[in-house]
Amino acid sequence: MKTDFWALTDVGKVRPNNEDCFTVCAELGLFIVADGMGGHHGGAVASEFACNGVANYIWERKALLDDLVAEPTPLARRKVLRLLNEAIRFANDQIAERAEFEPKLEGMGTTVVVALTAGDRLFLAHIGDSRAYLIRNHDVLTLTEDHSLVFELIRQGRLTRQAAARFPMKNVVTRALGVRGVVEADVLEMPLLPGDRIIICSDGLHSYLDDDLLNKIITDQNLQNTVERLLKFALNSGGSDNITVLGIDVSAISADADTVNLKNNRIRAIPLFSELEFSEFLRLISACEHRLLNPGDELFTVGEIADGMYAIVSGAVEIRNGDKPGQRFGTGTYFGELSLFEERPRLVSAVAVERTELFVLTKKLFDSIANQYPAVSTKLLRQLVLILAKRLRDAYDEKVILKDMLEVQAKEAPVIISSEMLEEDDDDDDD
Repeated sequence: MKTDFWALTDVGKVRPNNEDCFTVCAELGLFIVADGMGGHHGGAVASEFACNGVANYIWERKALLDDLVAEPTPLARRKVLRLLNEAIRFANDQIAERAEFEPKLEGMGTTVVVALTAGDRLFLAHIGDSRAYLIRNHDVLTLTEDHSLVFELIRQGRLTRQAAARFPMKNVVTRALGVRGVVEADVLEMPLLPGDRIIICSDGLHSYLDDDLLNKIITDQNLQNTVERLLKFALNSGGSDNITVLGIDVSAISADADTVNLKNNRIRAIPLFSELEFSEFLRLISACEHRLLNPGDELFTVGEIADGMYAIVSGAVEIRNGDKPGQRFGTGTYFGELSLFEERPRLVSAVAVERTELFVLTKKLFDSIANQYPAVSTKLLRQLVLILAKRLRDAYDEKVILKDMLEVQAKEAPVIISSEMLEEDDDDDDD
């Protein structure tokens, strides 16, 4: 993969110190933005520790990235996502320990966004309200969800996005580095395409932006000009906070871009996901289990508890009842939606008949979405109801057609009279 980058940071017009920090490690394809909190020098220390801690942790485990590039399997991708989460936890522990030894730094913390480009994919992890955007085909997609009080209220449906702009506590962060205990980053991964542009920034920029405005500013093809214009816009809008903008352009990938695009479109075309916004879709797919099967590998066997819905990205899976082959599901198809609602033993088995890539939306993940993301859950449930309703209608129509066919056949069938009945008729005639 080939990428270009440009980054700028500025203290702004109000704050006395710049507590933002960014790090770029081109050899790793690693890009980090952190926005420190805590006043005096505490915020600056925390953001620097976050950047250095994450970068050092990943650098020492560079072999995982090399493995991914050599063989980009679902397992290798999961290991990289796990690596990002571990790196953020490591940085969090460093910040918390430093604050314990220096009382003047007590209470310091930081947000962080970590972007890693490896194996033709973007791996993203974040904590706090700094953001990452993807610009693809002139569309702006917000890849991160703020860990803030206002965003939590929006997610729960208790506050509209329009009202959020006037919310008095919109800068209250609900998750940050620098706390004792385990911190959990939100992570996602997605394939990249040539022409993709990624913008990572602190809230000193995005607090003045909406997607439409961002789209207008980034029309310039030159990445350096785009980053400079974004920084200038934030300053001209008031510059009430420190401002950091980091831009990444993807100029080439090693995989065939048309093939990558085709796979994306196949998954996106699954009816269950048709109402989701692209950013919601990306987070959902990233959270799903990804599996790679060789011909003859079993997906599940008779008696196993059904664990969720399957969608086939490439290849084919055959349903079998003992040794008898049954329905075959190929590229772009899906099955097992009822498993999202009930846990029952499998009555059949499923076997890959080709090299097959698929993902699994597990019941556990589906239940988690229902609890944490009511709006997304509602969209999924609506589509599931429509899918199941269509199947019921189809089944009813087939039943009616079959009934009509049987009735016609019954009318046209010859009447067969037994020899006993004939003999009885003869006796009647004699009388």
